[in-house]
Amino acid sequence: MSVIRSSRASFLAAGAALAATSRTALGQPAPAAPRPHISLGTSAIDGAMGCVAASRAGYFAKNGLDVEFVIGSGASNSAAVVGGSLQFAGSNVVTLIKAHLQGVPFQIVCPGAIYDTNDPTQVLCVRTDSGFKSGADLNGKTIAVTAIGDLLSTSTLAWIDQNGGQSSTVKLVEVPPSAQVAALETGRVQGAALAEPFLSQATGDGTVKIFAKIFDAIALRYLEAAYVGVPDYINANPDVIRRFTTAVLAGGAFADQHPDQTLPWLVDFAHIDPAVAKRVRRERFATSIDPSLVQVEIDALAKLKLIDRAFDARDLFSPVVLTMRH
Repeated sequence: MSVIRSSRASFLAAGAALAATSRTALGQPAPAAPRPHISLGTSAIDGAMGCVAASRAGYFAKNGLDVEFVIGSGASNSAAVVGGSLQFAGSNVVTLIKAHLQGVPFQIVCPGAIYDTNDPTQVLCVRTDSGFKSGADLNGKTIAVTAIGDLLSTSTLAWIDQNGGQSSTVKLVEVPPSAQVAALETGRVQGAALAEPFLSQATGDGTVKIFAKIFDAIALRYLEAAYVGVPDYINANPDVIRRFTTAVLAGGAFADQHPDQTLPWLVDFAHIDPAVAKRVRRERFATSIDPSLVQVEIDALAKLKLIDRAFDARDLFSPVVLTMRH
């Protein structure tokens, strides 16, 4: 069967080449070469808007790429990249840092969403009537987090220690994001580390308020997410990598500059209620290759004992894109 398929493919290829030669000889332009096809794994969240904007604003097409979005979890997308069914996938940077230390050969080909203290999308919230003013007020309290031991929960404890409290006295409990607001409002917990869109929903009626920008305990600005591939594909397709990176960086800049235009795209892509989408704080995106935005995170994770050792952030990036720094 494979021999027959291969022979037919060779015959068709030869026929196409002959047709192209005949057209050229007659003064007709040869057909354009097909655009490289990329399967991109991502989640249906605002953090993917840099790539969505690259698609809908035409940056992928301008750079000669045909990009297909495959929606899935971070773990399933990463496994698909390793298996070869996806060329790239989005991932949070903490996962990439830990994977690197375990010898997993992912390489960053393009940065994604960033944390910026001026526009945080994940914060610690308390009841408006709590009277809390500093980290010390959280001593002995119970705080809801999505997962104990992740960056969000660790940043919460670090912020408490950096702001007059003793995190060793704090109890963390795992609560699904959709249930955290109810746990806070009913008093089952005294704090909750909320992310969008639950953050805007919670603060909308005035019973819950933002108390702390907990990610400031890491740095005031750093890379939260990135798109990765594996060396075999990257090294075999350096031109495709550069074009993909150029398009996504342009898409991120577009998303930063045109939140109103990208809002309907977010509603369509993430299937969010338009009324909720209008209230959410939008993600911000990296617009250049800057390993320093990862280095501060690596150093903080090592200091917080979330990883065994620090290392040079440039080791996480593909050498192909490091030459694109500006």
